[in-house]
Parts: sequence; structure tokens; C-alpha cells
Amino acid sequence: MDAGRAAARGEDVEGMVAKPSGTGRPGAEPAVQAPGQAPAEGGSAEPAEALAALVAKLRAELTGVRTAMRNRAVIEQAKGVLVERLGVSPDQGFDQLVRLSQRTNIKLIEVAAAIVGTTSPDPDAPDVVNLIDDELRQHVARSRTRTAPASDMPAPAAGKPRRRASRPPEVEALQSQHQLLSARIASARGYDEIAEVLGTAPTAWPAPTAIMITLLDPDGAQRAVGAFGIPGEVRSRWSRIPPDPALPLVVAVQEVETIWLVGGGEVTRRFPVMDQLPFSGDTVLASPLISGERVLGAIIMSWADGLPDSDELRRYVAALLEPVARQIDTLIGDEIASAWFHVEGEESAQAAPAQVWLPTVVDVLHNPAALLSPVTVDGQLVDFRVEYANVMARQVFATARVDPDEATLLAAYPTLGSATLLPEFARMLQDGQPRRLEGLRADPRTDGVPAAQTISVHAVRLWDRVFAVWRIATEADLLYDQLLQAERIAGVGSFCWELRDPEPRCSPELIRLFHGGRDAARVPVDELTASVHADDLLAVQDAVRRTVVEGKHLLAEVRGAGRVNGRRLRLTAEPLFDDAGNVTAVRGTVQDVTEERAIEARLRRAEEALAAQRHRLADERRAAQALQKALLPTDPELGHMEGVEICGHCRSPERVGTVDGDWFDATSLPDGGTILVLGDVDDRGLSSMTTAARLRYAVRAYAALDMTPGDILSAVNGMLCAMEVEHTACLVVARYSPATRELRWAAAGQVAPIRYTAAGQGTVLSGPLGLPLGEVTEMRYTDTTVALEPGDRVLLYTGGQARVDRRRGGGLDLVRRAGEHVDLSDFDAVVTHLITSLNLPDDEDVCAMLVHVP
Repeated sequence: MDAGRAAARGEDVEGMVAKPSGTGRPGAEPAVQAPGQAPAEGGSAEPAEALAALVAKLRAELTGVRTAMRNRAVIEQAKGVLVERLGVSPDQGFDQLVRLSQRTNIKLIEVAAAIVGTTSPDPDAPDVVNLIDDELRQHVARSRTRTAPASDMPAPAAGKPRRRASRPPEVEALQSQHQLLSARIASARGYDEIAEVLGTAPTAWPAPTAIMITLLDPDGAQRAVGAFGIPGEVRSRWSRIPPDPALPLVVAVQEVETIWLVGGGEVTRRFPVMDQLPFSGDTVLASPLISGERVLGAIIMSWADGLPDSDELRRYVAALLEPVARQIDTLIGDEIASAWFHVEGEESAQAAPAQVWLPTVVDVLHNPAALLSPVTVDGQLVDFRVEYANVMARQVFATARVDPDEATLLAAYPTLGSATLLPEFARMLQDGQPRRLEGLRADPRTDGVPAAQTISVHAVRLWDRVFAVWRIATEADLLYDQLLQAERIAGVGSFCWELRDPEPRCSPELIRLFHGGRDAARVPVDELTASVHADDLLAVQDAVRRTVVEGKHLLAEVRGAGRVNGRRLRLTAEPLFDDAGNVTAVRGTVQDVTEERAIEARLRRAEEALAAQRHRLADERRAAQALQKALLPTDPELGHMEGVEICGHCRSPERVGTVDGDWFDATSLPDGGTILVLGDVDDRGLSSMTTAARLRYAVRAYAALDMTPGDILSAVNGMLCAMEVEHTACLVVARYSPATRELRWAAAGQVAPIRYTAAGQGTVLSGPLGLPLGEVTEMRYTDTTVALEPGDRVLLYTGGQARVDRRRGGGLDLVRRAGEHVDLSDFDAVVTHLITSLNLPDDEDVCAMLVHVP
């Protein structure tokens, strides 16, 4: 009885401990001495042991008080039921509870929960309910008959005795547990304690294996605040759950719906990513936690072995979520609750940031910031209205000639807003992921800004709104970015070392230079030292000493080691002085000159190779000139030809510095005739002159065999194709017979000769022109014979450019009419007229022969 009354006063009956009395009776705790007090007689307790005993006693009492507070509400409710039903006093009702507990050997709190549970309204049961104990039910009936006035007792209907409708025992048990758990949840003082009550309380259904309680953050994510049956590392990993629609917690909150998942197949089918959550089992419950009309968060519970297939059981399990939501709302407190308000005039209230704390938060930001609410037309998002803006944002709107009180996103930034900001903010409202938009450009022609701007926008979802902070890059920001890019392009990093600091302050490019792009905050001094090649370290240390101690400028180039092994670095630094002339800091640059030195080395090798090439070409040119002089006949030799006068000329371009493969030749034959040859090899230099020499002597040899010009060209072509495959040549061969004054000629890739009469009239000789020598192996050349008159002249010349001019017309005609412009007896004048008429450039070779019949 004393124990029962103690429970009524809020004490824990089962957890009550014996009061320390200092006696030796069983169950009594040892007396605890005050600090500094001498131990009792016969006692040997040390102060630490006494303090530990005191802590254990206080902890036990605290546990008892907490348990009693959780149970007190249920006991008081049961007392009220008995007082109302039995017509007894509160003390008599409590005595009845104690007797029932002692007689049935059931804890007092369980008896009270059972009595309270029988009075809970059951939607499917009659209005009249029963008490669970038969003896108590009979006692109630007797008490009602004995104490109620006759006038207040309604008579039973005829033939129908009054009786109470009975309910299934499992329903009675569920209602009892509901009352007990609701009371314990209402007394919980933390989210973890709520989860522990749900996971450890004795119930008529299997205990859940894992529980998680979350709160809804403004950006749509859920923050885990309470858990049961989940390891610490798993809970830490899932401390924040993104608004992913593939997770049941998210769907339950977004659709405000309680979700039951039964069987592993259904769980995997509806939510394929469930294996990522720390919940596995045959039954999973995910439900929003709603207080009034506000969604506070969600709860997810899983049962490894599943729950019995009972709608009654599921209904009462889900009914526990209401007291859980109420208690969580209480735990959130007035401070968080003040962040919500209901919008008047709407059918369903929505959450919005309270105007109490928003200005305080936004106005302290140094950048423009605004809270944007969506503007929809026919359910389509068309703009964002500025609900609140700080002072700097209002200045931005005013600069754009937009009323800050009526500003919208598209009014402030028409083009940038419609093209980038509006779509990004709309997607953010859907997925809840923050946006970081860098390097946006606002054009003054389309966005209303006074000048071109580079803007960075950071935005987050705040309930159903967007909170955006943007920053307009200043001239200093742009110059800083430009400086960073200049350092990257030039491969230069900068540093500043305040001598009072242990480490220098380095630019990002210098850190990248030493760390190869890896994340690092700075380059320590010892790492700088280790980055210098051992052979250069002493010189660098001496240069640094002169800079720091003597205040001299530093300029050094070193080989790299360690992280910059194989690189060449140029160090430039200058000291900074205080008013007393002492060095206080050193600032400078480090440049990677590896590529520069490599280019210099390649350039030096190229210059050396070019000088050697020049010497080789000069030697070849001298040799080619000597060979050309040896090939060309001299004037005395040309003057001794029988019955004919011959003049020849070869011009090699001196400005180009090479000798072309042009030559001419004239020699007497045994029969008194003269063989005339004019050739042009397709290359320049010593190689072309060597080929020209071979062709010259081959023509002379074949002419000595009394071969016709056409046969000579066919034979020389076969030789060139077989022995000089890398060269081709243009050649004209003519044979003059003084006795008959006949000129028999054949040409390979060359222009036809031009005949001038004694009167100066010129005509182009008609005849076949074959392909150049060396093009086709089996090539046959034919002769053409022309009879000359006394005083006639025949001009042979190289004409690669002349063929082009003939197709255009003009140049060849001027050569043909040379007698009208110059004296044909002046060979130099004829050559000059030839060069001018054919418009030959200065770097092209020219070779010509003029044959005169006296």
C-alpha cells in the first residue's frame, strides 16, 4: 500500500530503492559521508569510493523519478476512471488499483494502462465498453446499484437485460499499449528518447528493428535527429537525406502519405535505392510527422520479421505517430516554431519564413541578397517576385531603374533571368539542390545594368521560395582573375614572405607549380629548399642571405629537384624595408623556364646546323659554278664553227645563291656539220649540274654516232630514266648542215625555236614537241627539218614560263617580233628583250642561243 501511494505521488514503485539508514539490514544502502568527514567507525571507505556510491545513488533516484513521471499520467487517468465509475474517492480508487495489481501479480502501471485502454474510443465498437477485470466489472455494477438514486437509474427494456458489449482481447491490448506508449512519448525529452520508447516498450506486436526520426529542412532535405537500432557510423552517413523521390521518407513527406511496404519484393520494386538506407526487413513504415497542418518531418520504422497481417494492428501502430508529432513539435520549441506562419485567405496554410528573423539574417550580408517567391500563371512558373531584399540588393534594383518594392527577377535581369536564372531556380524548387552559378554575364543592352557585369549567384530553396545571394565582380576581382590567368600562361608564381611569419604566402600558380595541381594551401620553406638541386643549393642560399641580411635583389636560375625534378626555375625577389632600413619581407616570383631553355637549346642547335648548311651550300655552289663553266663552250670555240655564227648565254640568279641546271653546247661533227644543244634540268645546285654534265656528254657521244636529233633524244631519255630517276630535263637538239643550210631539230619539253629572216621578221618553227626527258621510258621523239637562207637567225631558249605565256598570249609574240625592237646582231640586246618579253622573275634561270647563217 505504501508503494502504491508512493507511485501516486510520482515515485517509481518497481524502481524504488531502500533509503540509506546506516544500518546493516539487507537491502539498505551504505551511508554516504559528506566530503571531508571522517569515515564511520569500522568503515574503510575512501573518499573516491564514497563519491562513487553517492553518484550511483543519485543516478538510481533520477532513473526512478524519470520512470515515475512517465507512469504518473497513466495512473492518474486510471484513478479518474475508477472514481467516475465506482463513485469512490481518489484514495479509494488508488487502493482498488493496488489490490488488483497484488491479486493479479501485474505491475501497477500495466493495470492502470489496461483500465485506461478499455475506456479509449474504438471506432468499430459500441459506445458501451467493458473493464478488463471481471471482479472489477461486478464491483462497478454493485456500486452503481447501491449508490445511484432510483430516479436516475433507467429501466432495462423488456426482455433485454442491460449488458456491456465485449471487444476482442487483442483490441483491448492494443488500446492499452497505445495509452501507455502515448504517455511515455509525451514525457520524452529528446528525439532519441522517443525512438527508444518506440523500440523498447513491451507491446503486443513485434518490436521494430530500426527507427529513424527526421526533421524537414527549408531546402526540402531531411535531417536525422533521432534513431534506434542504427549503428553510429551508419547514422552519421545518413545524417542528412537529400530530397530524392526514390526514398520512401521523401515520398511520404512530399505526398503527405503514410506508406506501408510489405515484403522485400515490393520494397525493391517501389524504391530500388532502399538498400542504401539502413532499413531492411519484411515490413517498412514511412510516414510524415504532422502537427496541425504543418509537416515537421518524417519517421521510418522497419520490422525484420514483419508484422501480423492485421488492419487493426497497423491502424494502432500508425496512431502512435500523432503523439510522436505532438512531442516533436514541443521539442522544436517556440524559437523554431516562430519560423512558420499561416498565410491567411488560403484553403491550405503553407510554411513561409517569418518576417521576424529574416531581415536580421539577410541585412548582415555584404552582398546583394533577396528572398524570391514564385509567380505562377495557370500553374506555370513565369517569374519570381522579390519578397524581401537587403539594402545592397535594393541598390542594385534601383540602379537597373526597377522599383525595389515591386521588383521581380525578370524586371531586374530580363535576358539573364529568362535564359539562365529562371530555369535554374525552377529546377531547384523541384530537386532541392543548391545552385552555384559562376561567371554569368549581364549585358547593359538587354539587362538594364549600367555596364557589363560578371555575376556569381548562390541560391538555396527555402521552403517553397528561393533565397539568392549574388555578387557583382568588381574591377579588382576581374584584375585578380586576369593576373591568375597571366601567371598560368607565363608559368610564373608569386610569393610574399613576411619574415615574422614561418611560411611564405604563395599564389595559386606557385602552389600548382610545386604540387602539380594537387590541393595545397601553401609551399613550406623546407619544401622550397628541397626543390633546389644539390649542386645549386649553396649558391641559392648565399643569394637569399644577401637579400634578407644585406637587402640586395635576388636573381638566380636553378635546377629543380624533388617535386620539380627536371625543371629549370628562375627566382626573382626584392626585399621590403621598414622605416629603420631593416628587411621585413621578401616578395618575388618563381618562373618555370624549362621550355624556354629547351627552345633556346633547339634554336642553338638549329643555328649550328644552319651555319653548317650554309657552308655546305657555299661549297656546292662553288663546285656547281666551276662545273657550269666547264660545261659551257667559250667564245673562241663557238667562233670556229664552219658556216655558222653562234652566241650563247646562261643566267643563274645570283640573288638566290644557287646554280641552276641550265646549259648550252655547240660542237663540230666529222662531216662538217654542227650539233646544237640547249637543256634545262629541273633541280638546282650541284646535283642538277652533275646531271646536266652527263646529258651533255651523252648527247655528244650519240651525235658522233651520226644519230638524228630525234634518236638522240630517245636514247638520252632511256638513259635518264634508268640512271637519274630523281631528275627530269627539257632539251632541244639541232643539227645544222652548212652545205645544204638545213636545220634538223627535235625538242623534249621545250619550246620550238624562232626563225628570224634577214629583214628581222620572226616565225615560230612548226614541229612536234615531246614530253620532258625522264617522264616516260618508252618515248619516241621525231625530227623536223627547215631550210635556212643566208642572213637568217634561229633563237633557241629555255621556255618553261614561255609555254604559260603562250597560252595567255602576248609574251611569245613579243619574242617573235624582237627584230622590230632590237638589233638582232646585238646578242645581249636580244637576251634582254627575251627576259623582258617573257616577264621572267629575277630568281628564274635563263639560257639562250642565237645561231646566224652568214
